[in-house]
Amino acid sequence: MSDKYAEEDLDLSDALYRRLAQHLQRSGIQPGDALPSEADLGDELGLGRQRVREALGVLEAFGVVVSRQGARRVWRGFRAADLATRWIAFVDDPESATRELLEVRHALETSLLPMVIPRLTTDDLVRLRTLSEQMVERALRGESFAEQDQQFHRGLLAPMGNAFLDQFLHSFWVVFSASESDKVEEDPVIAAMHGRIIDAIEAGDTRRAVHELDAHFYGVRNRYPDIAFGATADLTV
Repeated sequence: MSDKYAEEDLDLSDALYRRLAQHLQRSGIQPGDALPSEADLGDELGLGRQRVREALGVLEAFGVVVSRQGARRVWRGFRAADLATRWIAFVDDPESATRELLEVRHALETSLLPMVIPRLTTDDLVRLRTLSEQMVERALRGESFAEQDQQFHRGLLAPMGNAFLDQFLHSFWVVFSASESDKVEEDPVIAAMHGRIIDAIEAGDTRRAVHELDAHFYGVRNRYPDIAFGATADLTV
């Protein structure tokens, strides 16, 4: 096959799995639902079973669809954390990947916090305060507080109602757990910084809340001394 035809075939396959994914989403399929059979999907899309099987194979590779022995495939949906799980298997240096994701998190969280603060409820703040206290307690016992840290940061930005943002944040901890970073002894000082963020929010001081979050990320930077952080937030809000 010539390069030209190989390229055309690649383009066709790419268009096909996208078309199948869009078709399934428009059908109202939900995570956990069984997919129609290959024959039914072929009839619905006007495609042969082999082409449908190829497209399903791509979706399985992305983790969007799951195959089960002796049963119909199941729809999982698009989740950034699933892609991160697959991506990290091919990364030579998980530590470097963690640092890069941390840099993006730093920029995103500090820039979005002023928009989030007015949407945080009293119940939200109580949950975040509890998590911040649990992190300090675990750090003082020499235990990892990665799970509470993830819940805190995802909970802090949850009022945005942005599913992609939430999955991106989750993907950081997927990569983090695959690196040696989560083996580093936890620092009670860094853990305590989460409480100061909540202090500032409860005081109605948005500028200080952003400053405390920014300082927290610079504290975490001690784990990754070779990352280059730039200015990430406008503190004049």
